[in-house]
Amino acid sequence: MEHVLRLLETRDSVQVSELAQAFSVSEVTVRSDLAALAHEGLVARVRGGVAALQHGQSEVGFDLRLRLEVERKRAIARAAAAKVGEGEAVALDASTTAYYLALELRHKRELVVVTNGLLVATALADAPGITVLVTGGVLRLSAMSLVGDLGTDVLRTTRINKGFLGARGLSLERGLMDLNPDEVRIKQEMADACEQVYGIFDATKWHRSALLAFVSVQELSGIVTDSGAPAAEVESWRAAGVEVTTVDPGPSEPPPIRPRDLRRTVRNDERYG
Repeated sequence: MEHVLRLLETRDSVQVSELAQAFSVSEVTVRSDLAALAHEGLVARVRGGVAALQHGQSEVGFDLRLRLEVERKRAIARAAAAKVGEGEAVALDASTTAYYLALELRHKRELVVVTNGLLVATALADAPGITVLVTGGVLRLSAMSLVGDLGTDVLRTTRINKGFLGARGLSLERGLMDLNPDEVRIKQEMADACEQVYGIFDATKWHRSALLAFVSVQELSGIVTDSGAPAAEVESWRAAGVEVTTVDPGPSEPPPIRPRDLRRTVRNDERYG
């Protein structure tokens, strides 16, 4: 029921009756599918339907977002990885697309990866030839990220070749945007520390806006997105001097991990540590 997860990325809840009508199936069938999603820990059951698992700032949790637009994100990750040379230092934020990029970077050698994403760091932890530098800070559970002054202090003393940052929305007037002020701040610090900055996000983000901007059009070296991005807007960004790479999504593949298992570990550490 990926359609349900997409709806919950922009809405608080979805009702059984509307799903039954949309897909021309019985409410019994819909309830069975929603129960499966709830059993996997991806949604919360509410009266008449399901709701997103949210952790402040109206954000959908990392594990749910990881299951959205998987084919697009994998294709974007492959194209972004091709821009990374061995021996470089790169910054990855805590976005789900950056997580998929981390998986693509595992075969690189003599690479230094700076990240505020715990799942990104975990994806590279046992990769030979890769050194992972995790910024410090306060844990944001919904994004499995570290934010705050400790992280920005590290970035201010680090010079990085390329940065790859996800976004909630974008516009030519404001640049790349996101929701959470703490997350936006560390994205800004990452961008400032990088010689080149690339936006990595799927086509659904092209129709969105967000509260806060973190990198302007002038500071952006390029965007890697999928072929579903609106052609007219892509051309406008290219005309503004931003290299836009569009890729076709590959075959359907399941998400590779269950991030909530790590989240349980974090909760236990917080409880007993």
